[in-house]
Amino acid sequence: MAYVNPSTQSIKTCFQSHYSLPYFQREYKWETRHFAELLNDIQNTFILCFDPTHGRQEVANYLPYFLGSIITSKESDGKKPLIDGQQRLTSTFLILAYLERYRKDNDIKDAADLSTLLGNLSYGKMDYSIEFSESRKLIFNAYLDNSKALVDAMQDAEDVADIDDGDKKIIEALRTTDSLLDDTVRDGIAYFIDYVKERVLLIDISVESESEAHRVFVTMNDRGLRLGPIDLLKGLILSEIKVAADSHSCHEAWVEVIRKLRTIDPEEDSLFFRNLFRAQWANTMRGKTKGDPAGDFDIIGDSYHRWFEDNTQALGLNNADDYARFAKDDITKFSEIYIFIKNAESELKVGHECIYYNASRRFSFQAMILMAAISINDTTTQWQNKIRIASQFIDLVLTSRTIDGKANNYDNLKEISFNLAKDFRKKDYPQLLQYIQTEWPKYFSSIPRLDQFRYTKTDRSDILYILARIACHLEDAFSLTNKVGFTTFWQRDRGYKTFDIEHLLKDSFDTTALPTNHGFTDAKDYADSRNLLGALILLSRSRNRSLQDDPYTKKLHAYSSENILSQSLCDGFYQSNPTVTTYLKANPQICLVSITDFEKADIGKRAAVYIAVAQQIWKMP
Repeated sequence: MAYVNPSTQSIKTCFQSHYSLPYFQREYKWETRHFAELLNDIQNTFILCFDPTHGRQEVANYLPYFLGSIITSKESDGKKPLIDGQQRLTSTFLILAYLERYRKDNDIKDAADLSTLLGNLSYGKMDYSIEFSESRKLIFNAYLDNSKALVDAMQDAEDVADIDDGDKKIIEALRTTDSLLDDTVRDGIAYFIDYVKERVLLIDISVESESEAHRVFVTMNDRGLRLGPIDLLKGLILSEIKVAADSHSCHEAWVEVIRKLRTIDPEEDSLFFRNLFRAQWANTMRGKTKGDPAGDFDIIGDSYHRWFEDNTQALGLNNADDYARFAKDDITKFSEIYIFIKNAESELKVGHECIYYNASRRFSFQAMILMAAISINDTTTQWQNKIRIASQFIDLVLTSRTIDGKANNYDNLKEISFNLAKDFRKKDYPQLLQYIQTEWPKYFSSIPRLDQFRYTKTDRSDILYILARIACHLEDAFSLTNKVGFTTFWQRDRGYKTFDIEHLLKDSFDTTALPTNHGFTDAKDYADSRNLLGALILLSRSRNRSLQDDPYTKKLHAYSSENILSQSLCDGFYQSNPTVTTYLKANPQICLVSITDFEKADIGKRAAVYIAVAQQIWKMP
């Protein structure tokens, strides 16, 4: 077809064009994990080649990363209609936006300027290289506003009104990108920016007219059978089962498993097998030295069907009966447990709340670790007990790292999580419990350091998590009828039920407005102390904004009608809740009392309450 003109382009070349979006291409569908996979793939390809002793010019010889293809038609009014490829192009735009923001925020003077790839100013307004909806433009306008700190710019992006589901996915991707950045990439960020610009490639299949572009799209997506890894894995297994009746029953079992997995997500079948193989049988991971070979963990991530083909003996698959059992029984059971875990990640399940909590922190290795704790012969009670205590331990590990100022990002947790999975493997419940109880004190020892946990510009979500857990524990302990619940405390859709972190003390130290200095030595002492956890609560966002920077005594009346953390500061709360009095008498270590006027000494007292509650939340199973 002479009218089809494919061309291989770098991201730099691709984003020199501007793209219009037909109505059917406007919705952004990628979940955060899909975006994370793309960014991690690009990073991993870069890291394979990167050497800090290289000159920048050597990036031109790095192994390229192939992004895929897009289909466009002839430019009209300065824009090329994008018929196919909006998901990957928008995701690439997100990466460029993050890198440009990072470059400016960190004043990386020698890094390439990406702003011209994002768009250009037209009559005072930003004309982005992709034709976004008005709400999406406002999101990126807010996010890229370098006159504000990133956390404030991100909050402005979250505040954009009338956003759709695609906008919410974009906000979530922007919110999580920094946690996905590999430390090696961060150290060589100028090189990585060059790499993304010049060595991330795609094929632009350009067609003369939009109608022809649609025809090419149909031809490319509706001709022939494309076998993906899941189909190849199925073929490898069923080809070893020689009896027709067994092959048929195994095929039926396989189809049912895949159907159930895909009701969670279209790609959940592949994610299931990656997690299963890593959890149950993988033993090695690529080392940290340049040139180290890929391990089981890495190969499974790239091509789990090939890893399976090379490791059937390790899986105990020696004859047709083994393959039939694996296809019909083992995969079915493991998939049922995996689906239970995924459902518990998306909705609170009584007795398995920590699975939900860990997922809310975007901990992507949870399923692998929990599946590692399972043995194929476990009863339902046994495997549920295992994943219950395993998820509790994961929660403690993540919390301990947060308190100690360690980043819980993909790069920092990958090796820790894989080692933990191997430690959990092949243990029965008593052995697993003993292992967890032995390891528990190493992480539990961080809890008393909560009194030094501070509100900063980079860890608000960590503080929100800790305070939300404390609040929910107290709601349950006091048997409150008007509970807020963790999901509402945690949700960030910026609706009327969302919650913000509230400083009990005003922004600035104003001695003229106070009868005394309230125990603070000077403005520096005040500024440092007001950011400690003991001087923080949660407050509904609308109430938080209405109070603005009022002094504590003026805000106290509003606190009385809010959530447990604010109500517990007010005297009336104790008078109207006899259950509270009973509970506090039974738990004297939780010295929760009303506070008429908040002073420096109260910060330590309040922190002691938070620590005592946290020690109950994260007590050893």
